Amino acid sequence: MDQANDAVDAAHDDWYALARSAAVLGRTQYRSGDAELAVAAFDQAVRLYNDNSRAMGHGTEAATGLATLVDCAGRAMLLHHRQGRGKLADSAFDVGRLFAEFLAGNGLTAPASQLLGRRAAVLQRTGQPTSGLLDSGVLSLLAPQDTLREAAWAVEEYLESPGPHTLAEALRATGAEKQHWATALTDALTVGGGRKEDRWSPTLRGSHLAVLPNAARAVSRALGDTTGTAGNGWRLTGREIHMCYSVASGRGELRHTLSDHAELWGGLLLALGRDALRAGDTPLAADCGGWLRGLLTQTLPYTLGTSWGEELRAGAEGLPA
Repeated sequence: MDQANDAVDAAHDDWYALARSAAVLGRTQYRSGDAELAVAAFDQAVRLYNDNSRAMGHGTEAATGLATLVDCAGRAMLLHHRQGRGKLADSAFDVGRLFAEFLAGNGLTAPASQLLGRRAAVLQRTGQPTSGLLDSGVLSLLAPQDTLREAAWAVEEYLESPGPHTLAEALRATGAEKQHWATALTDALTVGGGRKEDRWSPTLRGSHLAVLPNAARAVSRALGDTTGTAGNGWRLTGREIHMCYSVASGRGELRHTLSDHAELWGGLLLALGRDALRAGDTPLAADCGGWLRGLLTQTLPYTLGTSWGEELRAGAEGLPA
């Protein structure tokens, strides 16, 4: 998200594509990644849509953009609430309500029903009154069953979703949070809140590369041997490490050192892919397989003469395409 801020600074005319990408990133991160990264992405999407709302006009694209803003605001509200940031949750709802009421007044009521249900779920859990959340004229346009469905979704998918949701929670679940590789990984991926003090993200600085091999080795060894909350912790930690590797590769930071990381990155991808297959997540297993096959191709002919290269190649064949 730090890189996204820099991209916005450099290319103001691309804000719509960046906002849409941030919304997708938030949903993807929440489904199979880190909830802290997810809420940062949702916040960024809301900010971009909100700051540029007047530039969207009044057509179908504008309605889609504003509906996405309301959805992201509602999801951000749920995550901020779950993570104990009440004021940010309230702010996200206030922004979403403004645009939800505008859309409902123009015949598009689904975003308002969606936001109302999600907010009601939060207030019911805290014992706060749920009256007066939206304008009375807007409320008269909404279908109660839609609101109830959204409230039930919010509770099940966000407010009561089990397992670790951040890197810190994941490491605590594994019991490895005090091991050297775990503390090093956490330190490397922590960015200060102010861009003036810490303008560049860790992935852009490349400061994380030195800590990834030991972390990848630990996760690969543990993935097949643990279940429950500990297993979920290893999964999330492994995905974080893979994301670091993928960003570093995309930015060219591994151009001259890929062979040094191929065995452990590849082993991690294989372990994540096999774990996904056991869990019945075929799309994730296929994604891991695709990354692994690409990694093996990029490191030719180096991997041909190694035992681990042959092991990874055989393992990749067992993952779906």
